[in-house]
Amino acid sequence: MKFTTRILGATVAAAVLSGALAGCNSTLGAPADLPLPSEVPEDIIMQTAGIARDTPLITVDGAEVPAEEVLYWVSNYADQYAAWGMTDLSMDMGDGQTLGQYYLDSAVETAALYQLMQNKADELKLGWDKENQAAYDEQLQTMKESMAQQAGLDIQTQGDQVDTELVRLISYMGLSQEGFFRINQASFLYNNLMEGLFGAEGTDAPDTGKLDEAGVYHAKHILIKAEPTTDADGNVTDDGMAAAQAQAQEIYDQLLAAEDPMTLFDQLMTEYTDDVDSSGNVNGGTDGYTFGPGEMVDEFYEGTKALGEGEISQPVQSQYGYHIILRLSADNEAGYDKYAQIKMQDQIDQWMDEVQVERSETLESLDLQAFYDELNTLRSDISAASQADSAPAETTTPTETVAPSQSTAPAESEVPSETGTSAETPAA
Repeated sequence: MKFTTRILGATVAAAVLSGALAGCNSTLGAPADLPLPSEVPEDIIMQTAGIARDTPLITVDGAEVPAEEVLYWVSNYADQYAAWGMTDLSMDMGDGQTLGQYYLDSAVETAALYQLMQNKADELKLGWDKENQAAYDEQLQTMKESMAQQAGLDIQTQGDQVDTELVRLISYMGLSQEGFFRINQASFLYNNLMEGLFGAEGTDAPDTGKLDEAGVYHAKHILIKAEPTTDADGNVTDDGMAAAQAQAQEIYDQLLAAEDPMTLFDQLMTEYTDDVDSSGNVNGGTDGYTFGPGEMVDEFYEGTKALGEGEISQPVQSQYGYHIILRLSADNEAGYDKYAQIKMQDQIDQWMDEVQVERSETLESLDLQAFYDELNTLRSDISAASQADSAPAETTTPTETVAPSQSTAPAESEVPSETGTSAETPAA
């Protein structure tokens, strides 16, 4: 199983708000608490699950993971399925597993992964540092300014009101401020580990040979799409492959006869390629793509692998049409970044295969349906209080109950992507 996207993509609701509390003090580590609104209990997990939030529910290589972090992931998964109308945790998922058991197993695995980042960062002396804190603080400021702008507040004079809404949002997630901080550390620690192990200055830093071993390549291509034709009934009468092949061959012949094929390649790519965005711009530009295993269609990947640097392929067929590929050197910053991502993914998979996770009796005896129902009741109270505070003075009852706004998060997070963007598939 690939774990990177889960570790560092599952906190979309929280991780993009990384640093939400960092401005509360200037030291490294968990920040001081902001005041709790009256509708938020001191211990959300005690109110919703009947156990103290710091009750250990699992251990990861001996390190305890508290209840609020495990149950955060339970509610995270439950929220995703609730959006599809699946709210009965006793529902049979097959093989005797209920929906609630699926949530719990998934939550345990994800919580273990997050704790593993902390364990390994501590072990390898790549833990939380001043640069992490600075990035955390910067995100806080950006987020607060965005929240204030959306709410029509002056952050200088109404900062307390912005802080209140921030705490409500964190509480809506079922987290304390300390728990929120701990969960959001994972993406930073992931980056620390990746750079410390596989970055340009890491213990296993990339070089040309290692890039090849990891399957990291850099190439650009001219894609001639196959355009199928259909009859009046919508049946395909011609898959368009023959026409695409003929056009691709003509382009290849021009390149083969050119005195400067690499310069001509860019000209013909701009003129003919069908790998373009909605504005007609060439995806990847004249630089092309840097990619690793599984990120491109197999024919493109294998076609690139078969070339030497600076070589141009004959037309290569894929499901989309024909590609003429020019392989370039991956010995650059983009190649190094891709190498680090691939190697870190492999390392995480290995660590997760070796990790020892133990589940407590308390975990196994939890009533997950009752917990999730109680959490949603609390969320309704939080939403109502938020609506009441933002309503005009003459309005005493909110007319609609919604979750506290999450649209104020920065557009970017510290979350790395396992597969890159969709533009990296030269087969639009």
